[in-house]
Amino acid sequence: MNYDGGNASGYALIFFILSLVVAWLIIYTAVRAAVGHALDRTNPRLVAEATTTPDAVHFAVSNMGTAPALDVTVRWFGTPPEAVLARTPIIGINARFEWVVPVGALPGETMLARKLTLQWTRDPDPSLPRPSTTCAVLVPSRLDAAG
Repeated sequence: MNYDGGNASGYALIFFILSLVVAWLIIYTAVRAAVGHALDRTNPRLVAEATTTPDAVHFAVSNMGTAPALDVTVRWFGTPPEAVLARTPIIGINARFEWVVPVGALPGETMLARKLTLQWTRDPDPSLPRPSTTCAVLVPSRLDAAG
């Protein structure tokens, strides 16, 4: 009985290539299903930071998302909506909005982690809901009493 090893190795190569293609399709589909919705969305993603100097606290809100944020308001977490710290009509993609509060850190002063509530809209229609996010910042304790 003659055994032709050439055909067997050809079938093995075809089976190996098909197995790789099927495995790649399965992995690609799983990854696309897991994160594809995040890749397709165009939403702002606002991030806040605070830098303390001896003279003041410098606040900045950056838009790291894929769409501009309109009518952005910033307030301390838990304060009423009318207690706005800062407001800007728009923060574009990869743009920053900055403001300064003239309360600097004293030597030996305790720093507190406080939360800022950032609210915005994606549409100029005021009847639509306003998304929001909360960001923690480190500020001097005297700013807690002033805020």
